[in-house]
Amino acid sequence: MKYKNYIWDFDGTLYDSYPHIYAVLCLVMDEEGMTQQFDMDVVRKYLQVSFAEMRKYTKMADEPYERFNALHHMTADSRIAPPIEPFADAETILSKIIEQGGRNYIYTHRNSTLYYYLDKFDLTKYFTDIMTAEEGFPWKPAPNALLALIARNGLEPSECIMIGDREIDGRAGKNAGIAGALVNYPDSLPDGTSPAEVSEMDYVAKTLSDFAEMMGII
Repeated sequence: MKYKNYIWDFDGTLYDSYPHIYAVLCLVMDEEGMTQQFDMDVVRKYLQVSFAEMRKYTKMADEPYERFNALHHMTADSRIAPPIEPFADAETILSKIIEQGGRNYIYTHRNSTLYYYLDKFDLTKYFTDIMTAEEGFPWKPAPNALLALIARNGLEPSECIMIGDREIDGRAGKNAGIAGALVNYPDSLPDGTSPAEVSEMDYVAKTLSDFAEMMGII
């Protein structure tokens, strides 16, 4: 393998959660009478760049934005389909890393509901350490959380890579002095360009399996 320590983003990277998150956003925007004001496909693209960019584009007020965040974190809410599930090849790749002497970590903006989804699909066992939003670090692409994760696990930066479906994930890694990878990225950004064409990451792969092959994991 090219790296020993794989630090994963959660939403959109290991778990196919954006269809659910987008459905929640549509529900909240419909309740606010906002869906008729926007091209919702463009809103979806901004959402996949970052929540902050989506909010900036829609000019969503504090209360509906807080309601959106609370609702998409309600793991027991079965009203909103589709459900959040891991990508089909995620477990195989995580297990292969460990079999070859590597380690898996998570750095996510998601709160502790992360553990619900890991436990639900019996994936918690594959991770050495997890950094969630509740630890209070500045959000990506700031490097603070990654630097703390690297320090508390005694990791060698040259042996680490940060993997995510958004440019801000990998940029957080590069800002922390480690490699960055863009995977599972959306087909296009709000301006119509391909994320792969404008990415500044060390590695770009359309799927997790493509990335795993690139790394020599499988």
